[in-house]
Amino acid sequence: FSEYEPNNLLLKQAYQEVFDQQMEEVRLREAMMRIQQSKIVLQYPTQLTPFCFPIKVDDLNRNHHSSEKLEDRVKRMQQQLESNTR
Repeated sequence: FSEYEPNNLLLKQAYQEVFDQQMEEVRLREAMMRIQQSKIVLQYPTQLTPFCFPIKVDDLNRNHHSSEKLEDRVKRMQQQLESNTR
């Protein structure tokens, strides 16, 4: 529609409703302001964390340089992670 009637009021209204309801522009803008005013702190953990675990597994799957099966390696890493959190 936009290429045939760029000034169509219904099209503008639909766009605005999607932007307001789906994107939640106000909340997104507030979140961006909070992020902009926050201090970024980089931390380098000495061991795998639960949040990075899926990323590490994906990396191992893509860059498989070991004779060890991926499943066995993941199980071993999971056991290490669980034993370190206790």
